[in-house]
Amino acid sequence: MTENIFQKGCLVQLSVSKWGGVKKVDKSTLSNMVTTDQDWLTATKKLVDPQSLKPICTVGYSARAWLYYKSLPFPIPGLSFIPRDLINTVDDKLVQFKSEFHQAVENFLDDYHDLRESARHFLGDLFMEIDYPVDISSRFKFAWRFVVLDIPNGKGKGKILAPEVYAREKEKFVETMEVARMMGINALREEFASIVGHISERFTNSGTGKPKMFKNSTVVSFYDYFQTFKDRNIFEDSDLTDLVEKAQGVLNGTSADMIRSDVELKEKIRADMTEIESSMAELLKRPRRKIVMD
Repeated sequence: MTENIFQKGCLVQLSVSKWGGVKKVDKSTLSNMVTTDQDWLTATKKLVDPQSLKPICTVGYSARAWLYYKSLPFPIPGLSFIPRDLINTVDDKLVQFKSEFHQAVENFLDDYHDLRESARHFLGDLFMEIDYPVDISSRFKFAWRFVVLDIPNGKGKGKILAPEVYAREKEKFVETMEVARMMGINALREEFASIVGHISERFTNSGTGKPKMFKNSTVVSFYDYFQTFKDRNIFEDSDLTDLVEKAQGVLNGTSADMIRSDVELKEKIRADMTEIESSMAELLKRPRRKIVMD
């Protein structure tokens, strides 16, 4: 039987929602407009300045992006797998994001009355009080929960499934574990290949013939990957581990400033990274078993 990955971590479900700040305009309002077919005429109105909601959206996007790079994919939409050693880190960071989200919401609520009055001016006859929630704060939510899946009970006094149903669900569970394992391995490989490819691309010339700028973020992304790789490599991908360790040895604490200012160092890193990039290309070309989930 495929190893139960929930011995290595758990799932997290992040839910972020906000008030949209827009409203579809009723067709009857548009009936006086010239058109051959009302089915072709739709419109929405902005209830507040969209920029006022942008800080709230930014926190939500940032939280999802951060979680994406700390977790592993899972074959059930809306769920990500968190390795055991990163659970506390993820929880603490989400607490921080939640605080930032609530602060952004508070700032919006402070301006809500003025934003609505401004909308009254700009919308004119299209302004309707009923479009604006009385309890606007309830339209914003930032929450998460940790989840562990298991095979439904099919044995003992507390069994609730018929034997044939239990057998089917057990098979589905095993398939899910295998798909999750393959998704996790492939995600780490693809992510590393992308980082290696990006740093190698920095050593090429631009369209003008001049060398491209070697940015600090290019190197920082590597060190960020190194920092959590061991925790995220829960399926012990030895081939990828060898290449990651080789890349660590190549950079060895080097900063972007050092690479920009030392031609010899720059050439050595370029040559070594090109070799690693070639090895990753070969690794990604290896055949992968295809599993289709219902």
